[in-house]
Amino acid sequence: MYVKLLRSCWDDFAVCAGVLAGFFLGAHIITAVVLAFFSDGTSLMLSGTLLPIISAFLVVIYSISYSGFQFSHLVRFGCTRRRALALTLGLEGTASLFCMVLSALLTGLERLAAPALWQAITGSDGVYYGVDGWVSLNDTSPNALFVEVFSLPLWGWFAIAIGTVAAGTLCGTILQRFGKKGMWVLWALWMAVCFAPQILDSYLEFLPDLTIVGSAGGVALLLALVWAIWYLLRAPVPQ
Repeated sequence: MYVKLLRSCWDDFAVCAGVLAGFFLGAHIITAVVLAFFSDGTSLMLSGTLLPIISAFLVVIYSISYSGFQFSHLVRFGCTRRRALALTLGLEGTASLFCMVLSALLTGLERLAAPALWQAITGSDGVYYGVDGWVSLNDTSPNALFVEVFSLPLWGWFAIAIGTVAAGTLCGTILQRFGKKGMWVLWALWMAVCFAPQILDSYLEFLPDLTIVGSAGGVALLLALVWAIWYLLRAPVPQ
């Protein structure tokens, strides 16, 4: 059953692959043009940050679709709620794993191939790297290309892979529970996500350790996910 479900959603995975590959190629085409015509001896490696963030949006969108609509279809076609929920979460997890693995592969490809390509474009005789603002200039040619590397830490990749599935499942359940009114709930949550950093920054001196704030947010998401699973196992499904 799970394999058949994956086959029925192959086009979703194709879209994810196309979007990630498109952003990857687009970013490098723009970088190549800038280096060829406007080079100042520097370049950027962004895939390690850009692609996981794009993957997060893709996984949330498809998780909303799977938990909000695919789950109901499975129940209508005779699956028990527990089995339908397990298949839905498995599909969401597979989509998340697919996007993150593809992002990691493209990031690795960038690390391997991009410096040589950029050297050929700029005529540089070497490359030196800067990571998180730290740069080593020992034994560096004055004609070398400086490359600033931006990449999320490993824990960030895992957090995105897990958190996006949880967030997507919660949003899909909200839509299933409240219907069109649920869109207003999602809009309110999106506004909270967008403006929470600015609000927290304004009151930073009055807040405790930010790790406590982050942990509280994680606990809130976990509790909301528990509610979503509880509701899906009991929600009325229209025939």
